[in-house]
Amino acid sequence: MSKLRAIPIALAAVLVIGTGAAFAQEADGEMVDGNIDGTWTVDTEIGDFEDYSSSWVGFRVAEVLDRFGDVEAVGRTAVVGGELVLSGSTIESATIEADLTAIESDQVRRDPAIQRALNTREFPSATFDSTEAVGLGAVPAEGAPFTASVPGTITIHGVSQDATMDMTGQRVGDVVVVVGTLPLDFTSFGVTMPTAPIVVSVEDSGDLEWQLFFRREAASDEAVTTEAVTAEE
Repeated sequence: MSKLRAIPIALAAVLVIGTGAAFAQEADGEMVDGNIDGTWTVDTEIGDFEDYSSSWVGFRVAEVLDRFGDVEAVGRTAVVGGELVLSGSTIESATIEADLTAIESDQVRRDPAIQRALNTREFPSATFDSTEAVGLGAVPAEGAPFTASVPGTITIHGVSQDATMDMTGQRVGDVVVVVGTLPLDFTSFGVTMPTAPIVVSVEDSGDLEWQLFFRREAASDEAVTTEAVTAEE
């Protein structure tokens, strides 16, 4: 069994959200029990893509291979970016960008077909941009899971569609990890599913998956100075 198939998103959620062990040692900032306000940016330095403990965005599609039968085609890219803007118990905005030219699948020979299907020369990235603020009900407690359904626009292959990202997250110190799965019909984005002599069939629909670590940006010296002056006044 390939490593990619051996670590599905559900298991990643258990490992990361259930214990916090996957990134607790990376969250070396001050604990923020009562204040999560600020901009949280994707941190690509946490974890390792070799064991998929880092930030990544990927896909999972069912296919049938000659002589092998039913399998899953899985691909992921670790070249990701984005940010969450949080205020109190509200996600003010969320953006995610994934470099599709860096996708690696569980079968190296499949990778060129994926690049052709996504036409990454012309459309090298996929993006998600939220379209409205989302309330969480309460400020997420330190180490406790939280969920959010974030409406927005997803763009793949140059085609944009409305989508709601259902996310589960957890914060430890100045780090928030978010995981999720979004069912998609890739052909609705103008993607022609890849073919090969060994491939009997490929489903048009599959899952978009992500595991993203966001680190809160430190307040600028200017902001700190302004706050100090205001306090003195």
